[in-house]
Order: sequence, then structure tokens, then C-alpha cells
Amino acid sequence: MKHDKYWIALDQVKGVGPAMMREIHDALAGPGLSIVDLFSLSAEEMRAELSLREQAASAVEAARGRLSLVEEGYFKLIDAGIEIVLFFEEGYPERLSRLMKNEAPSMLFTYGNRSLFGEKAAAVFGERSVSEKGELIAYHSAMELARHRIVVVSGFARGVGLIAHRSALESGGGTIGVLPYGFSWLKMPDSLKEVYNPDSMLLVSPFGPEIEYSTFNAYRRNRLACALSRAVFIVESPAEGGIFEAAKSASSLGVPLYATEYADYPDTAAGNPSIMREFGAKPVRGRIVNNALLPNLDRLIADVKFGE
Repeated sequence: MKHDKYWIALDQVKGVGPAMMREIHDALAGPGLSIVDLFSLSAEEMRAELSLREQAASAVEAARGRLSLVEEGYFKLIDAGIEIVLFFEEGYPERLSRLMKNEAPSMLFTYGNRSLFGEKAAAVFGERSVSEKGELIAYHSAMELARHRIVVVSGFARGVGLIAHRSALESGGGTIGVLPYGFSWLKMPDSLKEVYNPDSMLLVSPFGPEIEYSTFNAYRRNRLACALSRAVFIVESPAEGGIFEAAKSASSLGVPLYATEYADYPDTAAGNPSIMREFGAKPVRGRIVNNALLPNLDRLIADVKFGE
């Protein structure tokens, strides 16, 4: 039996992060206890029987006091069709644990086709205020990835993100939207409503349902999207900000990184040369296909299909 609400209550305690959640899970695994068993123990019993640190035992006591508050919101999630995947469950993406280690989210809130976690994926990132050329590049890139049965990952934001999601769906491909807020704040954009297919899309949030958008959460969202992907393509990035930080995340996680190379860079792509220079991003250039100039993603597709 799943005991998600207990883990949610624990996750909501101030000072509890992924490392402590894993510490508590590992302490339970030895004697074969469940999180429900843990909530019935006193702090003294937790320290004596499970060798939990004082900080972890205090966190469990605090979570026990929050359980009744969590229950109402938890059942609302279930009624809305939102599923929770905990870090130790079979459905949790192995790449997150491997690449992000103790930084990987303790739980993922999901809506849609979770089997997309098991497919090979590539992230497509870019500015909200993307240039016209960038819009075309984002659209055709997602179309090409879908044609090769590669899931398109992006941040479910205006500009490049929504263009990539829509293109993947229009092309019959799969797409994963990673949210920078909790599901209570989700609104399906008009541009996706007419093409939305629950079998082809998965929405994911590492944040509790009531957590609002923040710049810091957007950075965390981008890093998570990079870790879910076998390659990252930066369509356009300013010289600083969230997209530039996404490129840095891909580089630090060891995910193959690509960026559009322009003859003349628009302001929305002013950071692309730095991404290629500082983080080793491979340039994506254009090629003529049926009298149209399209992005050449051959190397990226090879990285996704044949890389680790």
C-alpha cells in the first residue's frame, strides 16, 4: 500500500530536503519498517531503534503534527488524477537519481502518461520572447525529434517551451512539461488545448501543489528537465538568466549540450556564443530541406539514441 500522504507531510517540514528523506528511508529499509510505523514511534524510539539523528527524529515528529492538514489536499490530488512518484519507487526516473544524486527531488507530482519517463528524451529550451527565427527553429526541432520518436522535454512556459510542446503533439510525438510551480497553479494554455492528448503528454512538478512560481523554482525546474533528457538544445538564450543557467546545468550534469549558431545573433540569443565557448555546446546550424532552412539535429539525435 502506498503511503504518499506521510511522505508529503515529511517533505513539507522546514529543513527537510532530499538528503534527509533518503536518510529516513534508508533507516526504515534495514528493519523492514514502513513510514506508517515510523510515525507511531517517539523521538527517543527513533533514535534508539533506527539510529536516526536528532534533526531527522524531530522532523518526523513535526510531520506527524501536519498529517491531518495534508490529508485534505492529498485526496484532492487523487481526485484530480495527479499521481505521486517517490524516489524509491520503481516508476521514479533512474536518470534523476544517477545524475542529480541527493539533489534529486524526493517526489514527483505527475499528470498524464508516466510511461514517457521511460522513453529517450531531449530538452528544447529558449526565451519567452523568442525571435521569429527562433520560433521556427523551436517548432521544426520538436517536429524532427518527434519524427525520430524522441520525447520533447521543455518548461511549459511561453515562447520556445509551448512551441516545442505543441509541435511535438502536432507531429504525433510525446512531450514532457516540467512545471516551475505546484499543480494548484496549473492552467492549460490555449495554444495546447486543441492538440492536447493525455496519452502523449506528461506534466511533472517537483513542487508541492500550493507552491507558487519563483525565479529560483524556475531554475530548479530547468535543471530537472536537463536531467530527464539525453541531450539539451538551447534555441536562444540571453547572456544571463534561466536559460543560460539551464545550459550550465546540462554541462555540470554531463548531458550533451547544443545551441543554435546564428550568422547574426538576435538579442534573445546573445548568450548562445558564450554557451558554446564556456560550456562546450555543439553548434546547431541550418540545412536546406525542400527549399526551407531547417536546424540540423543529426548529432543531437545520435547522442539521444546511442548515448548513455
